[in-house]
Amino acid sequence: MQNLDADQARAVTRQAADEIVRIAIEKRKAEYRHNAAQEEMRNLIENANLLDGRGGDYKINSTFETASGTTNVEIRKSKLTQTNIMAIVIGSIVALLILMFLILRN
Repeated sequence: MQNLDADQARAVTRQAADEIVRIAIEKRKAEYRHNAAQEEMRNLIENANLLDGRGGDYKINSTFETASGTTNVEIRKSKLTQTNIMAIVIGSIVALLILMFLILRN
């Protein structure tokens, strides 16, 4: 700053002040997004708990804008999961193979 004339020094000071204000505004926006996302997540969990109490299957997809970016959340409850379905299919195939073997053996 010592090498600058008075106008240049004022311009640099003004730019620095503008940057401080911009950073403060961004910080405030990030805090707001963080707080809003936390509240939305609490509500989502509360809704999932209500659905749990009622029983049955459900799937909830939600997206939250957080301070650091976007968070996608999926909550689901299902009696028939993908693993259960695969086990049923494989079990059925094995049972059919055994049945065919027994029939063709005689």
